[in-house]
Amino acid sequence: MIRVRKAPAYATVQDTGRRGFLASGVPRAGAMDLPALTTLNVLLGNDMGAAGIEWALTGGELEFGDATVFAVGGAEASVSLGSTQLDAYRAYGTAAGETLSIDAITGGRFVYIVFAGGIDCGVVMTSRSTYAPGRFGGLEGRRIKGGDVLTVGTSGGRRRRQFSDALPNELRPVRSREAIRFVPAEGGDAVTVEGRYTVSHASDRTGYRLVGEPRENGASITSEPVCPGVIQLPPDGEPIVLMSDAPTIGGYRIAGAVISADLGALAQRLPGEAISLEPVTVEQAQKELEAQAGLLAQVREWCLCD
Repeated sequence: MIRVRKAPAYATVQDTGRRGFLASGVPRAGAMDLPALTTLNVLLGNDMGAAGIEWALTGGELEFGDATVFAVGGAEASVSLGSTQLDAYRAYGTAAGETLSIDAITGGRFVYIVFAGGIDCGVVMTSRSTYAPGRFGGLEGRRIKGGDVLTVGTSGGRRRRQFSDALPNELRPVRSREAIRFVPAEGGDAVTVEGRYTVSHASDRTGYRLVGEPRENGASITSEPVCPGVIQLPPDGEPIVLMSDAPTIGGYRIAGAVISADLGALAQRLPGEAISLEPVTVEQAQKELEAQAGLLAQVREWCLCD
């Protein structure tokens, strides 16, 4: 059991999201930086889809009611257990009564706190992810607040090397990158969005608006199916990349889609930071996703080594 002594301005329970319900109008939700969440789950011997805390904006504190194993990753942050400063992507064990503090996020946007066994809350349509706009999933479909109590599931109890070592840098997911790759839309209405932008302050879990030289041919259209990664081009010519809480249909012209392998790195970009959209082929996008899966397999092997 974990008690939230001081909640940050934003924190929710997230896993890898609910799949198979887009046709019913239910968004996927799930972690904004999936590679960070899944790497931490593998590090702890959890199923890759186990739920953790997605934490952003400000500091806060968690108090452990039982002995628990956990790890932290994603954005760079000043994290301590009692008076001990903690490393990212390293498992730590706690005793009942100890307090985990996140003092500040120093680089990036979303920190993930994952526990051996995962957070055990109600499953809604195959997922524990919070979808706050719809008020379901996670803890009553809302942000975590002070005084909340989180239950942790049963750990798989696998042999793990990570108690003595932090995960090597080369096995950690890319936290952030300026070059974000996308597959351009094809067809007679195709428009180009290649180029440099700044992440707007008008960006959240639903979508990141990009500010730059306005593109021509932005338009409202008859609504079409959309999903996380789709790049919309509204009439003002400023692209919007749909993120984890993306709706299932949209009424703006579609310019392409950010490749799945780069969505986590884009999610970690802060408002005001620069990015560039760089076109790639579908084949390149598939190779990058396979490479990401290969990295997780290496993490699993590393954890099982003596």
